[in-house]
Amino acid sequence: MEPLESEQAEEIDLGQSLPPPEANGVHSAPPSAPPPVALAARRADIDVKQAQVSWLLEQLECEAALFLAPPHIAWFTAGMNVRGLIADSERPAIYTNGRQRWLICSNIDTQRLFDEELDQLGFQLKEWAWESGRAELLLNVTTGRKVCGDRPLPNMPQTSERLRPILRILSAFEQDEYRALGRVVAHAVEATARNLTKNSTEEEVAGQLGHRILHRGAEPLAISISADSRGAKFRRSGFTSAPIQQTCVLQATALRGGLFATASRTVAFGNPPEEFRKSHDLALRLAAIYRSLSRPEETMTTARRAGQTVLGPEFEFEHRFAQPGYGAGRFLAEELRRGGQDERFALGQALVWQPRVGPAAVVDSAIVTNDGGECVTPPTDWPFKRVLIRGKTQDIPDIFVAPE
Repeated sequence: MEPLESEQAEEIDLGQSLPPPEANGVHSAPPSAPPPVALAARRADIDVKQAQVSWLLEQLECEAALFLAPPHIAWFTAGMNVRGLIADSERPAIYTNGRQRWLICSNIDTQRLFDEELDQLGFQLKEWAWESGRAELLLNVTTGRKVCGDRPLPNMPQTSERLRPILRILSAFEQDEYRALGRVVAHAVEATARNLTKNSTEEEVAGQLGHRILHRGAEPLAISISADSRGAKFRRSGFTSAPIQQTCVLQATALRGGLFATASRTVAFGNPPEEFRKSHDLALRLAAIYRSLSRPEETMTTARRAGQTVLGPEFEFEHRFAQPGYGAGRFLAEELRRGGQDERFALGQALVWQPRVGPAAVVDSAIVTNDGGECVTPPTDWPFKRVLIRGKTQDIPDIFVAPE
């Protein structure tokens, strides 16, 4: 591996706010209807997925496929959002014979799903009345046909394992959506961190961060606020009533259109303690290494072993305390080991990297490319260090030093 070469980022005015969201191509609120070009791109994306299911039906010698699992539905619909308080037995389903496609849903949800989610995307409807429930309609569409599905139903061939590698790869349309979501998450974390005040509690900061994500049309799924050294003791720290005195690591995962993106940023009031700075610099170097290994055929184990080479004797056991990363994109966090064996990364797959050293963490989301990961949550109005590794520069978020 080539040695790391770091340089401090060029000086920026950290007191300035980010430009308005519209200037970055992110709307503060979703428009009432997507523009024609975006609608056409989404429909084309769904048509490709229907063709993939048609091929799957041929392989399984089935007439139709039934999807009930939320990740599969989000994949097939290119991001349909299911809203409200809803039982698992009431969730919408997708039925397709490879040539046509139907939404199966309750009469409670039909109007919104077609008005706001599926209008002009080629879906037909099979509806059940909420009083009678979904089971009778599912029985009706599967009886007398050879139907495959993603839930263990009687006499139904399973599709989950065959869909798994297909779902991991984000299409061109989804990659654009993922970049937009990444900007929303990075903006929310950075804006919250820049406005942090000393002695705020972790709970207060978590509320501010969640509000910023919601304000831009995404849903906060996981938030972690680690004050001072708490992150060294609890690598999955959540948030508590603990006050923030010296340092704070803010991390958030948001969902929009069936996609998940995660990012973190670190703040210090005055110069950070020497031990914290050392831990953060190591986490930063690990982030650059991991991101450079976001290439086809690499694995989580490859990344972990490469990272161990920079930890040194003082931190040599850090790799035991947290996973280097997970599959992301379609999943909140997907374990990429099955039966003790690593699954290799694929071109276009989304990953979340989370190097943690002591109380420090540098977390971001990336898309696998042939020359190393494309970060979708890069620093925008934030100090960073530029790291050259494997012939490609990576801009890794540094510590924002706030006035004491």
